[in-house]
Amino acid sequence: MNTFRLSFAAAPLAIALSLGFTGCSTVDLDSTGDTAAVYQLNEFKMVLNSTAPAAFAATQKAFKELDLYETKSKLATYAGELNARSRKDERVYVTVEEVNSRQTILKIRWSTAGDRKNSKALYDLIERNLQH
Repeated sequence: MNTFRLSFAAAPLAIALSLGFTGCSTVDLDSTGDTAAVYQLNEFKMVLNSTAPAAFAATQKAFKELDLYETKSKLATYAGELNARSRKDERVYVTVEEVNSRQTILKIRWSTAGDRKNSKALYDLIERNLQH
């Protein structure tokens, strides 16, 4: 009976530790390190200085530039969701959610396991598309 209580009590600790090891880190977006995105639980997160519809359109353009096949696109007034597949059959998930009239949260998950390098490359293209 004590063994059950011990393992039951240890379960939340094990979950917390496993989440802690996948952890949260930052991704430098410029050479000075002044601007950084969050990479947490295999998801790239950053705030864009644009509206959700503009970020949505910039993401669609970036998908084409990276030769990603768009499989889903759903845009509402203040949020959008896009899915795509890479040539390696990796799923790419992007959500845009407007925080206010001038800022939008962008979330990118490249494959189930996450891919920081490809997520940043996609972010860079989206940011560049917003500038033009």
